[in-house]
Amino acid sequence: MPTESKNAASKRTTSPTSETGSTEFFTNCTELREKYPDGVPSTYSTYKAKMDRDHDNYACEK
Repeated sequence: MPTESKNAASKRTTSPTSETGSTEFFTNCTELREKYPDGVPSTYSTYKAKMDRDHDNYACEK
């Protein structure tokens, strides 16, 4: 089943959203903080409400 593991890996990278750019996808705050150590505001495409524990419109902040 090599196709399944290839699909799982692609979910953690980027997926195209338009011809001008792409949206990043992180499965958890650990992954997100590797690129954005201070977290991200809700205006970023990488923001996910489930990663905003205190509901301040800022995900994965320390």
